[in-house]
Amino acid sequence: MKGTGLLKYPVLLCLLLGWAGFSASGQKVRKMEKVKTAKVAHVVFSSSVPDMAEIESKFSSLKSNSVDVVNWPDRNGSYFPEASFKIMYSDTDLYIRYQVKETEIRSTFGADSGSRPWTDDCMELFIAPVNETGVYFNIEMNCTGHGIVGYGDSKKDRGHFEKERMDRIRRFSTLGSEAFGDRLSEKPVSWSMIIVIPLDLILQGRSVSSIKGTTVRGNVFKCGDEMKNRHYLTWNPVGTPKPDYHRPEFFGYFQFE
Repeated sequence: MKGTGLLKYPVLLCLLLGWAGFSASGQKVRKMEKVKTAKVAHVVFSSSVPDMAEIESKFSSLKSNSVDVVNWPDRNGSYFPEASFKIMYSDTDLYIRYQVKETEIRSTFGADSGSRPWTDDCMELFIAPVNETGVYFNIEMNCTGHGIVGYGDSKKDRGHFEKERMDRIRRFSTLGSEAFGDRLSEKPVSWSMIIVIPLDLILQGRSVSSIKGTTVRGNVFKCGDEMKNRHYLTWNPVGTPKPDYHRPEFFGYFQFE
């Protein structure tokens, strides 16, 4: 049978269907959202190791960034926890504060060694702080502040921080630092966590001043691979058919003031 109209041009037809929000098979697909930018405020503390009250006071005036993009609806089901972050830096450290509200929390790892934080109630910062190298860091912590830091320019062959470097990263969670297993609640439970990362651990030999005024790539994620309510949320959208956070091409931007 001879084609008529658009049927003569199958490539054009597929492009139009994709633009309209449908795949060539007729299934509804998710449209990519605009790439987001988070401002990283520069702050000055009264001491090199500020207390929690001073840290929280600095965070209180900063904008919150929602981690609410559902890239893979079939993996999330009907579970949509509320998650957001604020981020800032001093002359020595990078600070990120996570705020989460949900009905299930999980912490099965009470130490960094041997931990698989992504299987627990987990927040993750991926950041490529030096544009010239292409190296990005994945800083993954469960809700009680235990986890891993990996680094490399791709998902394969990544290095990982050993105990000495992990011990320099300070973590403060309102849920404490002890593992407690699974907790389910009828009403949503709110928790927050602050991670303090010495900048010399991630600047790859550059000075701290080298990051001031620059814009670098990164993303923030919320997940829980082995929770009863498995879920995968992102700050910036990830255009892959299944969950995959190690995709720098979908990173957003961190603008250091």
